[in-house]
Amino acid sequence: MNTQNSQPLLELRDVSKTFKLPSGDVRALAHVSLGIRRGDLVALVGPSGSGKTTLLNVIGSLDRPSQGEVLLEGIRIDTLSEEKLVLFRREKFSFIFQDAKPLRMLNVLENTLLPFNFFKPKNSNGNLKDAAIEIITSLGLGHRIYHMPNQLSGGEIQRVAIARALITRPAVILADEPTANLDRTNRLFVIETFKRLTRETGITIVFSTHDLEIANISDRIVQMKDGTVLDEEPSPCPPCPA
Repeated sequence: MNTQNSQPLLELRDVSKTFKLPSGDVRALAHVSLGIRRGDLVALVGPSGSGKTTLLNVIGSLDRPSQGEVLLEGIRIDTLSEEKLVLFRREKFSFIFQDAKPLRMLNVLENTLLPFNFFKPKNSNGNLKDAAIEIITSLGLGHRIYHMPNQLSGGEIQRVAIARALITRPAVILADEPTANLDRTNRLFVIETFKRLTRETGITIVFSTHDLEIANISDRIVQMKDGTVLDEEPSPCPPCPA
């Protein structure tokens, strides 16, 4: 956990989220208040339907809260216009989804660089290809740079998703069940990679999981149920080696 700055990088203040459905309103989050510091590795733990994915979406501005405030670096992102929000999200956030499969027609390097097909990087003075190769190699895929997705294992595919999230140099990575479809060896590799990244780069990572073994390697565990935060606690494991 990063202790150099006690001020939260991310802050949620009394956040609620209600979805309006034909069958009636469904409250997915209820009065959630949470502060997350730079360099934290935070696990959201709870049963299906507890609000973990909705909370990740609200933090990353994919959904706006129905009530409350969401701040990143002191800026209220929930009140930004759609145009400003898109630009802010591109610069500050990266997402790893549970089924974040690489595009079949692109190799590992091309998949890693995929975000830049949609927007120009803020700082494009460096060689993006070299930066991508460095990230891919650091994830143990140096021998797979030009391989296609159908030549990769499930664990390697998830590493490509991590590489793609890292290439934009975000402040925050949000990952929804990133280890759900992996065996234990690859689950541990992913979470230990997350821990190493928070230490080495200062990136903040928030991820959801059902797996308590994985959650216990994080810095903090946020337990959720029925859209509320039941408890926040330090992981019993730190400092676990990354």
